[in-house]
Formats: sequence, C-alpha cells, structure tokens
Amino acid sequence: MMPRAILGAGAVALALLGVVCIPRHLPAPSASASLSPATFHASLEQGTLTLRGSLPSETSKGAILQRAQEIYGATPGRVIDELAVDPSVGPATWAGNVSTVLPVLGHMTEHGSIIIDGHSIVLSGQVDSDRAKATVLREIAPLTRTGLELEDHILTAQLPSSSLSLQKKLNEILSHASIEFESNTTTIPSPGRTTLDQLIALLRRAPHTAIEIGGHTDKYGAPDYNLQLSLRRAEAVRDYFINHGLTNQFTAVGYGATRPLSAAEAQAGFQHNRRIELRVKGVGDL
Repeated sequence: MMPRAILGAGAVALALLGVVCIPRHLPAPSASASLSPATFHASLEQGTLTLRGSLPSETSKGAILQRAQEIYGATPGRVIDELAVDPSVGPATWAGNVSTVLPVLGHMTEHGSIIIDGHSIVLSGQVDSDRAKATVLREIAPLTRTGLELEDHILTAQLPSSSLSLQKKLNEILSHASIEFESNTTTIPSPGRTTLDQLIALLRRAPHTAIEIGGHTDKYGAPDYNLQLSLRRAEAVRDYFINHGLTNQFTAVGYGATRPLSAAEAQAGFQHNRRIELRVKGVGDL
C-alpha cells in the first residue's frame, strides 16, 4: 500500500505545481488583440457635412465636432453628427489630426469626402484646378504623417471636352437605368447587367480613358462592413467590364454609405443608395 500512497501523493503534488507555476510562464493575453480599428468618414455635399465612424474617445469626437461647426456652421442641419465613441475601438494616432484637415473639403467644387478605415485615407471630390488639388494634398499631410496611406481620387474640372462629353453620356445612361443591388449582396441583377451592356458599348469608343467605378450602400450596417461591401460591388462591375473585353484603366472604390443619393426612409430610397457610379478620371479619345 505504501508505494501506491507515495505515487498518489506525487501525482497530487505535480498537479498543484502545474496550477501554481505554469500560468506564470504563459504570455498574458493581449488586451488589444480584440480591438477594432477606429474609422472616420466625412462627406460634404450641398453645404451639409455628414460625419460618421467609430472613435476611441469623447475627446477626439468633441474636437472634430467643434472644428466642423466652426468651419461649416453651427446652424442645425449643417453638420450631421453620426459619430460613435466605441470602447471596442483601439487607439488611433490619426484621430487627433482629423480636425486639422477638415477644411480640405471646403476646396471641393462638388461633393467631397474623407474616408479613413484605420489603415488608409480615401480622399475624393472635384476641384477647379490642378493648383487647388495640390493645396488639398498638402493640407491632408497631417494624416499621412501618422502612417495612413493616401488613395487620391480627386478630380479636376479641367477635363478635355471629349472626357466631359463621355462623362455626360455615362450620367445620362445611369440616370435612366441605374445599377442597383439587393441588400447585403454583390450580385449584379438582370436590369443592372442590361445597363452595363449599354455602358460597354459606349466605353468601347474610349478604350484609353481611365474610369473610377464607385460602389455605394444604404445606411444600414457597420461602417467598416459597408465600405467593404461597396468595394466588392465596384469590383463586381469592374470584372464584368473586363470579362466583356474592355481595356480601360478601371479603379474600383468603395464609399460605403457616405454618399447617399436618397434620404427617403423607404425601400425605394434604400435601393437607390445601393448603387454604382462611374466617373471619368483621365483623357479619353471619344
């Protein structure tokens, strides 16, 4: 009986030793492993600035809102605040610089937007000259210096007449038969493919023109998810064009819900916002 007792006591001692000692040698779980990246979206259209995203602190949100109201007006409706402070969002070195760069949207002659997904900045809009574009790119520098990668989608109004003509014709087609998606999908529906076929016939006449394909969503869903969903929609259209033999330089961009076409709280309004837009970005030969 003695050997069994000794063996039993030894087993108990080893188990206790494992409980007491082993955890001390295991790496502590990272508190930041489950944190999501902060996001920010600012869209200026017809004098109204809409702010969306998830920020790490009330301090960063307060500074952004204060600066936005100073620049674009404190009158109700001029600045729409849809920013959220989320405890599950990690710290963002760029958050303190957002208020500094908000004035760049004021240089846009049409709508302008800044989208930050935690890793990159997508800067979009239209300016009236190359000099104005250079000013915008210079003023966005406080964000790029924090390590964010800049995606420049700024257009200048000084496009040649051939490109302006092409843009007008693209707009005419899409105004009569827009490319819209069902909720939460990237599948191009049959009416959308019919519209794409009309666009293909037009784009074949301008094979060297650079085209931006912009994907959009309705307002439902997390901002990060909507950005990715809208990008996949734009990529689906780009793939359709390429598979049908177009040789244009296509750039797929996802804008999420930052540029709603309709504010209607109805199914038709949501459907209109789940759309594709095309913009001429380079000189064409139409």
